[in-house]
Amino acid sequence: MNSVNTVLRNLEKNYRNNLDSDYTEKIDELDKNFKYSNNSNYYWSEPELSLLYGTPLYEAASSSQKIALNHLFWIFVYKTIADSEVEITHYNTISAASLSSMGDDYKMIAEQLEYETLQERRHIHAFYKVSYQTQKALLGKQAFIDSLNKKHFKHNMESLQTINFSSSILEFIAKMMLKGKEQYHSQYLKKFSEENKPISTSTNGFFNGLQGNLPQSLPQFFAFNWGSSPFLACNYYTVRYIANLALKNYEHGIHKYYKKLQKQNQFVPVPTTISHYHFLDEAFHTTTSLFLARDLYKNMPSPRVYEKIVANLKVYVTQSENLSLLSGVLPNSFIGVSRFLMINIYKLLQSPLFSMSSVEALHWMDKCLCHEHEGFHVNLKFHQKLLSDIRNFTAQVDYLWPINREMRLMASGASIDRAIKNNTKAFKQFSRFVSNKNG
Repeated sequence: MNSVNTVLRNLEKNYRNNLDSDYTEKIDELDKNFKYSNNSNYYWSEPELSLLYGTPLYEAASSSQKIALNHLFWIFVYKTIADSEVEITHYNTISAASLSSMGDDYKMIAEQLEYETLQERRHIHAFYKVSYQTQKALLGKQAFIDSLNKKHFKHNMESLQTINFSSSILEFIAKMMLKGKEQYHSQYLKKFSEENKPISTSTNGFFNGLQGNLPQSLPQFFAFNWGSSPFLACNYYTVRYIANLALKNYEHGIHKYYKKLQKQNQFVPVPTTISHYHFLDEAFHTTTSLFLARDLYKNMPSPRVYEKIVANLKVYVTQSENLSLLSGVLPNSFIGVSRFLMINIYKLLQSPLFSMSSVEALHWMDKCLCHEHEGFHVNLKFHQKLLSDIRNFTAQVDYLWPINREMRLMASGASIDRAIKNNTKAFKQFSRFVSNKNG
């Protein structure tokens, strides 16, 4: 067990290294000067990291369409990263306030997390700018219209009254179970109560669930707990470290691609360079997550049974929502095929990029989603690499239940047959809807 002083020294050294770096400033400059037209004719990563890579449609695509699919997968990934970083800016502040309540020695942690939060906001701006210009150039204004989803699907959204009621009940339970720890409650949380605002964000990033299936009261429940117990604040960084590993699983490949282009004296696209510097910037954040998640909690009083249950529930939900399904069309994403994804693939195939009729689009979606092809095997390869990395970490977190320490739910998703079965069921429902709409 590391002493608390050792952990704090390690955190401070990492913080100083982050302050001395200039990666965020480099991202700012790239953001300022980005023009899609100057980067449109180049791959932004290895072709393997492309939307629909390895599918029959990808094999039939033209060279220009393949480059566009490469750009669109970059956009998909960084939209997810941007949403996750919006959540991080929120949860960093909540958890930091609980940790800093442990004494003056912990104030540095709050300062460090505040600085990381400022960096995340600048990352988000760069991702959004590249995303907007790219989608507009490739897909036109239609890319920003979600009429198919809004008009023809009934969202299973909770009413505001239900959300507030559920959140109040869950918050009451948390307060009762954490009674006697009021001195650790985040002062930041009180602002939400006073202003009658939700504790969580409305995004569907890594922390709120990439599949969008979670009731909105559940992220609020976890956020309240992260801000009410130093042990549970460390649990937030367990989840953040898993998210850091998922990001590294993608960005390390682009980092190597950047180095290869540089070595060959070839043109390096701006989005590739942004990914490279983001990879370096996030290394500091990843190290922060590791020290807080793996080491700091071991120097605290033993957690209550309730705290262990909440911590394990969050890791379980993270597996379920973010890591347990293959799609075959998203090479380094493990959320399966959602209604939202099918809508966007359908829109993509009918966009000027492919100009397909509805019948043609459904035909190609069936071939890509419901039949085995190389794309599934590429997806599985990335899944297995990430699973190994996460298990190496969770093996060191002794409060986790076996289902979380061994990432059993994530491991169960490593099945191409299961993925095709799930895809086929979802696609049949989507196909019937489109046929009824057109009929």
